[in-house]
Formats: sequence, C-alpha cells, structure tokens
Amino acid sequence: MRHAPTAQNPAAQNPTAQNPTAQDPHLLAISLAFRSFRRDLRLAPHWVYLLFGLVPMLVAALLGTGLYLVFRDDMLTALMRRQAQMQFAYEDRIAALRDQVDQMATRQLANQDTVEGKVAELAMRQARLESRSALVSALAAKIAPAPAASEGVSAINRATRAPLPAAASAYAPLKPAVAAPAQGKLTPEAVAPAKPAPEGFDLRRGAEGAPVPEDVSDAADVLSPQDRLQALAANVDRIELKQVSALETLRAPAAARAENLRLAFAEAGLPVERMMRRANADKPADAVGGPFEPAGGAFERLFGEVNRSVALMEGLRRALPYAPLRQPLPGALDVTSVFGYRTDPFLGRPALHSGMDLRAPYGDAVRATASGRVSVAESSGGYGNLVEVDHGAGLATRYGHLSEIDVSEGQWVEAGAVIGRIGSTGRSTGPHLHYEVRVDGAAVDPTRYLKAGRLLTAGL
Repeated sequence: MRHAPTAQNPAAQNPTAQNPTAQDPHLLAISLAFRSFRRDLRLAPHWVYLLFGLVPMLVAALLGTGLYLVFRDDMLTALMRRQAQMQFAYEDRIAALRDQVDQMATRQLANQDTVEGKVAELAMRQARLESRSALVSALAAKIAPAPAASEGVSAINRATRAPLPAAASAYAPLKPAVAAPAQGKLTPEAVAPAKPAPEGFDLRRGAEGAPVPEDVSDAADVLSPQDRLQALAANVDRIELKQVSALETLRAPAAARAENLRLAFAEAGLPVERMMRRANADKPADAVGGPFEPAGGAFERLFGEVNRSVALMEGLRRALPYAPLRQPLPGALDVTSVFGYRTDPFLGRPALHSGMDLRAPYGDAVRATASGRVSVAESSGGYGNLVEVDHGAGLATRYGHLSEIDVSEGQWVEAGAVIGRIGSTGRSTGPHLHYEVRVDGAAVDPTRYLKAGRLLTAGL
C-alpha cells in the first residue's frame, strides 16, 4: 500500500525554529502555555541580568521594611537611650569642668585672702613696732640723766669734795657709808649707757639688712609674693628682737638709777612713799583707765619691769626738789659745830645743838636747800634773824643768825634760791650759818642729808 507522504512539522524539520536558544545561546526563552494558548518569550541577556539584580534588591528592601516596622520601637528606644547617655556624659563633663573652675577660683580667693591676711598682720605688727619704738625711746629719755635734777643737787655741791666730819652726835649717829653694790649700780659708768637709737621700720629690707628687690612679680622670677611676705615677716621678727635687746640694755640702768635714788633717800632717812606723795601733791591726777588686757611676751614683760623702775625713779626725781639734799652755802663747807650734844659756848654746860654751824664770810648768800614755802622770816630769840622753809611731807629747814632776810613769810622759793645773808645775830660768836633740818617738828642731823646729796651727785 502506498502511503502518501506526510507533511513534516517545520519545527521538527528545523530544530532551531522550536528552540531559538539553539541559534543564540545568550537568549532566555520562556514558554507559557495554557491549554491551547501558548506564548514564547525571549529575553535578551541584559534584561536577564537586570531582572536577577533587581529582584534580590526588592526582596531585601521588603525584608528591611518589614523588620523596621517590627523593630521600630526598640530601635527608637535604643537611639534615644544613646542620645540621653551622650547628653548625660556631656553634662557630667561640663559639671566636672565647672567644679575645676570653681576650685581654681576658690584657691585663688584663698590665696588672695591669705596674702591679704598676712599683709594685714604685717601692717599690725609694724604699727606695734612703731608704738614699741616710741615707748623704748621714751624710757631711754627718762633714764638719761635729768639736767634739772642733777644740776639742782650739784650746783651748790660742785666745788665740794672734802669729806664731811664723822658723826659726832649721840642723838642721831650716822650709819657707815653705804658701799656701792658689787654690780656697780651706783657708778656713773654703769648708770649712764648710751641712749639706744629707735629702730627703723624699713620693711623693704631683708632679714640681714639686704634690700628686697623692687620687682617681685612671677615674670621677673626674683621673689614671689609669698617669699617676699616671708622676707618681710623675718625683718619684722628681727626688729622685735632688737627692741627686746634694747629693753634689756635699759633694764640695768633703770634699776640702778632707781636704786641710787632710793639709797639716797634712805641715807637721808626720808620715807620714800611720803616723799613721792609730796611730789605728786602738785601734780594733776592721772586721767587714765580702760579694760584690763594682760600683756604677754618677752617685750611686754621687760617693758613692765623697766617701766616700774622708771616710775620709781621718776617719782623720786619729782621728790628731789622737796628734799633738803643741797648745800646751803657754795664751795667746801667749813663746819665749826656738828649736830648733837656739845658744851654750850656761852654757858659752858652740855646742851643739844639742833643743827650744824657753817662758817662763811659776812654777807655771803644763803640758799634754800629745797623748794618750799617760807613759814618764818623774822628775828627769833637765839636764832637771831631766822628763815624757816616748809618743804611739805613734814620736812622743814631753818637758817639762823642771818644778817639780812631776803624773803617774806608765805613766799614760795625754789631750791637754790637766795633767802638771806651770812651774819652773826642772836646767840652767835661770829659770822656763820646755823642750819637745821626738821622732820615732823623734830630736829635731825643735817649731815645725813648733805651726804645723801653727795651720793646723788655721784650717781646722777
């Protein structure tokens, strides 16, 4: 049987028609078929590459979006926490910096206060030094020999160097001469030291007297303010020590002069307290006062000790004009009869001679031996022309046998003033002065007072 030739499928006859990729291996063929529907898609290579590159990106984007939506709150919370932590860290750092700034400012203020406090302290110490210097200078001036006191005693005595006669009175015998202390308190050399010069207050000099540099800034690198303050403090300490040393040099002379005056008053038998009260009677009352604040320190203790000696010395110096320690006649005294019992020149019988007789040329001036007020200025029996001067404190002196009376009753006379002239009135055998010293109305030996005056003359 002869079959008719079958028609071949072009696709079967041409394989490349059914598989286009057989001809172009870089094409991507996609066949879509549904029942009788068939669709072939062919893609060029660059579209394939684009497709396979975008799809993962889209998938990743979708996944990222989903994860963001799911974990958004946690991420925001973490981000906010991190920002808060950073903010807190910055604030803590700022607070720490502020603390450092405050500490630096506090240290600067403290240093400034310290420097200002030290400067104020140095200023106070300098003022105290100036006050102390004035005190030391005042004490030195008081301890120095007083011209008025020394001249008042020695003006009449300067020519007298012959010793007075020994005690010849059974009524009031003289004590042995008081010997000078072993330490030489009564020698002029011991009691006349050089007056110390007041210490200066040039606080611009160092501890050894070297000038402190002018430029004390940190840039100059010479002395810092602290170092300069220490140098000034050392200088003030040095001045304080020198002032204490100056007081030390004044202590012995002050004590020696006070003791010299006390011994002189004791030698004359004059009560010190009574004479000081007499000296202060004409002095205005001290208008002083204030709360008691005890003073401590070497300077204060020394000053108190020296000041007590100076106060005693000043009081006795003020009492000197009222103490009959001067000579009634100038030059060497010619004693013709001493105080005490003797044979009366007119009756030849034992009698008490209440004074001492001093021979002198007729008409020579007779001077008051102490300041006082004239209580008697007249002729008085055996005294002849008599002048009596009341010196206060129970002390009085009498000057008899005068040829002339140059004062009147009630008149105030200073020590050394001329009160009359040598004569021979009354019970007298020749021109001479009958000189008496009376204490509370009782006659005492004038020799003691004249000897005490000579002791003062040597010590002053």
